[in-house]
Amino acid sequence: MGEFQTSFNKILKRDIKHIYSGFPQCLNMRHSSVYPTIEQLRQKEESHDLKLGVLKYSEYDENYGCLIPRAPAFRNLSRHEIDSMVSRLRQPTVASKRINNTSDNTVVLEKEKTNPQFLGMKREGTDLNEINARINRPTKISEIRNHQTKTKLADISI
Repeated sequence: MGEFQTSFNKILKRDIKHIYSGFPQCLNMRHSSVYPTIEQLRQKEESHDLKLGVLKYSEYDENYGCLIPRAPAFRNLSRHEIDSMVSRLRQPTVASKRINNTSDNTVVLEKEKTNPQFLGMKREGTDLNEINARINRPTKISEIRNHQTKTKLADISI
């Protein structure tokens, strides 16, 4: 009994798991699958774009040897069908036609008749002086700025 003196704590500290059973069995570890390279991802994206963007909406034309989009604009039409299509497209829509004699138009026309700015009349000198006095009156922020420059608070930098 004195030959083999290994306590349970020493076994745990030294991680001696298989003290009586010999060597551990080989365990198969799971690995993640191989990630695709950047080139493979680019090719996959190009083929996906080709399928969705070109092949889905295109038709191969043997005369020209290329893909032509399947769109109504590329149909073979007679001259009469084209003329009817052009005349239909050239007609103005309801929204583009100007509606006359609406209430908005009458209000604008009445204001144009009575308002001096539409008639080209000039304001009197007293009105212009009042407008200038109102525009030239200092604002709150300009008063604060003037106070800061007088007391040199604006020169203090942090």
